[in-house]
Amino acid sequence: MSYVSLVFECANCGHMDMANPELVLSIPARREGGRFVPDPNGKREPICRFCAVQALERIRSGDPMLTSVSPVLREPDYFDRAYGEPAADFEP
Repeated sequence: MSYVSLVFECANCGHMDMANPELVLSIPARREGGRFVPDPNGKREPICRFCAVQALERIRSGDPMLTSVSPVLREPDYFDRAYGEPAADFEP
């Protein structure tokens, strides 16, 4: 069995991270001046595990700004499959 990892700069905080390219959480953003900035019309760009935990906390709290949530994000092993590390601090 082989694995593929995406190495990327987080579109939210700029941290370098690795994740499963099919499961990594992403946000709409665009490059401006060498860094990403949020842009609702921008291409979806990956975010790091730390920012994903924060985004999922917002989802859990019912943040009205988050309009689309994939059911896969609520699966108990999502972080382990997406980022290679379980999120013991997050309960879907």
